[in-house]
Amino acid sequence: MSIKNKIRNLVAPLYNKVWHGPKGKIKERVKKTCDDMPHKQRLMVVTILLSAFILVAFFVFGHACYKMGAGHARQAVEIEHIRQLELPTNNTGHEIP
Repeated sequence: MSIKNKIRNLVAPLYNKVWHGPKGKIKERVKKTCDDMPHKQRLMVVTILLSAFILVAFFVFGHACYKMGAGHARQAVEIEHIRQLELPTNNTGHEIP
């Protein structure tokens, strides 16, 4: 068995326990809760969550636009010119072809 397969066999159970297990349990619990709700209540919950998401998105976008307009997002750019390199001189008298 190669080292890659050994590592995969050691990491896979840990990955399933840390990521897939809790994610699946949360998914099942949310699905069960939504299935138990009446249709109008489910629609109200989705509407409230969507509205909250839209308000937060507008706030973030508006704050970014405000910072750009106020000049906070702009950084001072310092221009540094490239200096000429000092090339070594050939003291031996031979030219390199």
